[in-house]
Amino acid sequence: MARPEPLSWRAVIALLANADTRAVLAEHVGDAALTPAARERARTRLVEAGVLVADGAGGWVIAEDRLRATLQAGSTPRSAGPERFLDSDGRLMGYPSKAPDRLELLQMLGPRVVGRDEDLPEAVLNARLEKLTDDVATLRRYLVEAEVLERFPDGSGYRLVR
Repeated sequence: MARPEPLSWRAVIALLANADTRAVLAEHVGDAALTPAARERARTRLVEAGVLVADGAGGWVIAEDRLRATLQAGSTPRSAGPERFLDSDGRLMGYPSKAPDRLELLQMLGPRVVGRDEDLPEAVLNARLEKLTDDVATLRRYLVEAEVLERFPDGSGYRLVR
């Protein structure tokens, strides 16, 4: 089963900090039939997380200021170079649309997967590529097409292009 792509936490927090997007979200999930106990447990979790705060009039409101502060505190410089196409686990988030960027990414990934003087059967290469992507065949093909890896003439394995 393919591993789902993670959401950007920054995008989720930004959407929750916006009253309009929260209203649309509420339209889509507002029909959840919760027992009073389940509703109270959920509210308690939201309060404990600091997302929901008392409004002073006996009601509750989203702590938009805290959500925005979370976005600002979590701001880190975007990775430069080919690393910007990898998630925090080192897995591919997507392929660059620009050919030079794609080549740079593939040239970085090749040596991470295959040692300098290493010859790998396809099954071993695939197992290593699975650590980077769910679509092993595409990544393997891109590495060969970019001449980062070469396939043996008899199809029995792969190595880094020397």
